[in-house]
Amino acid sequence: MDKILKDSKALQEKLNSFSRAEKTLAIERISAGCMVPRRTVYNWIYGLCRIPALHKCKIEEILGEHVFNTVTFVEK
Repeated sequence: MDKILKDSKALQEKLNSFSRAEKTLAIERISAGCMVPRRTVYNWIYGLCRIPALHKCKIEEILGEHVFNTVTFVEK
């Protein structure tokens, strides 16, 4: 599966687990936290564009849990 689709599906599934009001609030918080328009967040949700790695980290921070299957590198 394409990386863009995997990430968008993960975000979509997480947001769909919320009630309608919570989902709207989460999208607003993601938009504000990532400093992007709501349209961009919807593009991420529906797989129309890639979610940058820094924004993935911010989205997980905003939602308070792990959403994406990302690999983190640790310096030795």
